[in-house]
Amino acid sequence: MALWYATRATGVVALVLMTATVVLGVAGTARFSAAGLPRVVSAGLHRNLSLLVVGFVSLHVLTTVADSYTNIGLSSVIIPFNSDYRRLWLGLGTIAFDLLLAVTLTSLLRDRLSYRAWRAVHWAAYACWPIALWHGLGTGTDSRLPWLLALDVLCVAAVAAAVWWRLSLAPDSFGRGAALTGLALVPVVTAIFVFVGPLQPGWSRRAGTPTVGSSSAATSASGPAATPTVAAATGTAVRYSGQVTRSEQAGRVTITVRGRTAGNRPVTIVLRGRPDGSGIAMSSGTVRLGRAAGQPAEHGPVTALAGSRLSALLDGPREQQASLTLVISGRRASGQLSLRVGS
Repeated sequence: MALWYATRATGVVALVLMTATVVLGVAGTARFSAAGLPRVVSAGLHRNLSLLVVGFVSLHVLTTVADSYTNIGLSSVIIPFNSDYRRLWLGLGTIAFDLLLAVTLTSLLRDRLSYRAWRAVHWAAYACWPIALWHGLGTGTDSRLPWLLALDVLCVAAVAAAVWWRLSLAPDSFGRGAALTGLALVPVVTAIFVFVGPLQPGWSRRAGTPTVGSSSAATSASGPAATPTVAAATGTAVRYSGQVTRSEQAGRVTITVRGRTAGNRPVTIVLRGRPDGSGIAMSSGTVRLGRAAGQPAEHGPVTALAGSRLSALLDGPREQQASLTLVISGRRASGQLSLRVGS
């Protein structure tokens, strides 16, 4: 859990620092200097912020790789689109990281490079920022949080204002007009993407988050034979969400979800099996619904697992069939639960 929060935090801080770096870089191209602040000081601030960006992005990458749940390998750090976890959006982050490494290395070797070669690579920093922004919006599990959306808006506004100011100083030309058009389109396209993507239900699945596992259903000692698919329940479905823990021992995996329904009823889901790609080939599992107002605790075996859908037979005052959808995104899980009488 600590690694998961560290990944989110370092990613957000890196984006803010990168935004400040881009704004200072744009201002520097126009030989801008604030009153009472010599250019050598602003240049030093720009350089130090750039180093901080490299530091936080490196921590962001390290915590992502160290977090065993997402199974992101070291090769995915350098090679884009090489991971099963949100392939496109994680790949954008890899591209941004590669561009940042190129800018950092050429800056360290600036005395050995021609100014033209150094400047050509340094322009990559301006491509790094929007790619990193879209990476965060697409793969970040907190993208829909209001405060984080507001922070993204502020970052976009800051860079857009700096670039617009810089372009306003340039003479009229076709290139200036094309740049202004692009400047207007990027925020609009980004806003449209956010509204039709991360803000919509089911984005985690559409973004490429692996589901819980493959449809390898097994019967627990106390449960009946599993059906190949999960039938839709006739009862009213309620939403639930919770935290995920994953443990591995001797080639076996245990995934535990602890959460609560919208009615504040405790839910615990345990799946056991062997690793199967990015998921789990289940050998056994249990579902437990805790006590709630006027409702006793119910517990029973998972009888089928098909992708992100599972069913369980619960024992209580009366036997009930539970049908659930389960989508795991990092350390968070969410889905729907419905019950019906009988198996």
